[in-house]
Amino acid sequence: MVKYVLHYFKANGRAESIRLAFKLAGVDCEEVNIEFSEWPKIKNRYPTREVPALEVNGQMLCQSKAILRYLAQEFGLYGKTNLEAAFIDQAIDMVEDIWAAANHTFGGADIILKDKAEPFLREIIPSIYASLERLLALEVAGDFFVGNSITAADLFFFTAIDFVDVMSKGANSLEKFPKLDALKRRIAANPKIAAWLDVRPPEATFKEI
Repeated sequence: MVKYVLHYFKANGRAESIRLAFKLAGVDCEEVNIEFSEWPKIKNRYPTREVPALEVNGQMLCQSKAILRYLAQEFGLYGKTNLEAAFIDQAIDMVEDIWAAANHTFGGADIILKDKAEPFLREIIPSIYASLERLLALEVAGDFFVGNSITAADLFFFTAIDFVDVMSKGANSLEKFPKLDALKRRIAANPKIAAWLDVRPPEATFKEI
């Protein structure tokens, strides 16, 4: 049996899609929760000096999308053909624009400033959401980005939206994007995912100065 250990902060963030993959597959995964204060002292333990990181039988794998794609292949969440996998990657890479924009806007700071968050939500996020909605009109799409069952693309999307909604102070950032809103609700309604959402710790809130 493979032993998995996920290393990340006490937060959802980039690790949450990985957690959801384990929940959906019904596979156990231990966690090492890192305190933000201890991170500078221990980050050299990780190959890329970044987390999330996943131990797979003692081997350390970094980068959230690499981890998610590995698990998707292991757990059957990566489509039925190479072409479907490519469409899944297309959606993942488009969702990545949310994280990339956040990194650029906030510069890696652990405090999200109101004067930065508001233009991020108003000027950047809607165009990304509009592009994601167009993916749901593709022939390959069904109830989800690819087909009628949850894939890695849907998990990656779901957790990025969680991140945006935290910055929106809990407001539904998808309100003007009904297809994406319905997609998120379908993902959340999956019994295994719903069970996790009922018990997971609340996401950290961000201070304003």
